[in-house]
Amino acid sequence: MSKRRLPPLNPLRNFEAAARCGSFTQAAAELNVTPAAVSRQVIVLENYFSKSLFIRHANIIELTADGVALLPSVSAALDMLNDGARLLSAKGDTAVNLCTYPGFIMQWLIPRMGHFRSEHPEINLNLITASKPDEFEAAHADITIKYGHEQPHGECGKAILPDIILPVCSPSLTRGPHALPPVENLAQHTLLRSRYRRLDWPSWLEIMNAQDLHAHQELTFKESGLANQAATQGLGVAMAQRLLVENELASGKLVMPFSTALRRSADIWISRSRERCADDHVTLVCDWIEKEARDTVAGFGIDFTPSTFDTAQALTLNNGK
Repeated sequence: MSKRRLPPLNPLRNFEAAARCGSFTQAAAELNVTPAAVSRQVIVLENYFSKSLFIRHANIIELTADGVALLPSVSAALDMLNDGARLLSAKGDTAVNLCTYPGFIMQWLIPRMGHFRSEHPEINLNLITASKPDEFEAAHADITIKYGHEQPHGECGKAILPDIILPVCSPSLTRGPHALPPVENLAQHTLLRSRYRRLDWPSWLEIMNAQDLHAHQELTFKESGLANQAATQGLGVAMAQRLLVENELASGKLVMPFSTALRRSADIWISRSRERCADDHVTLVCDWIEKEARDTVAGFGIDFTPSTFDTAQALTLNNGK
């Protein structure tokens, strides 16, 4: 086998980052070095090839024709190194990183973790919270649970839970002069809202033909879990996701004053990263979550099939009355 004649690897890494970012400054921030250091490494590569790879302007850089020709092979080689390193580090690694919404972790996942941990003490399950798309992307998690309409591109995914919302409140609000129901009496109560789910109340009121209803007062919380907690204290009526108030409904801290619920078109999907899609530990965690999801849906008293509709649909749930 002939000996490889490779260019210096660190200058190649700096060249690729600068070309991708279009700036020595941005490349330096990514590589955690100074812009001058990036520039020096690029000069090392240019001296190696005896060719200019960038045209330097005042605040930006531009690839020369030689730089354009070199970049694809450098990018492909670095991608292959990255994939190989991740696969190697994943072998025998018992840590599984799972990213999902704070409310889902606190109110659905954590209450179910005890049994899984007792059966699989060898798996270290690291929970990461995210609320926005860029936060999910930045997490680089092995498993992601979030709302969607189809399998995320490049990942192994499936729909496991419907997103069903309906009003919940303390039992005390179902009694008295403004008892719930009927829906008109909501005008005499405080509506509890979540900042990240602003459309839940308007959507549910619309299917109840009460879109013009104006509540006595409103309280908005950053997360739905806080709104649900406020509802248990009798502070108002929360529009809750059915799967996140199982324990409160079972204990009687919350009740469903109305049997009409709303199913959103976006289901809750579980997906695996491409790199660890076939990993045994990731598979164990996913199988456990999917089983818990099936049990949850069975408790709703409905048959779940992944959404094929584009707009929210009304459905009737047993509210215990």
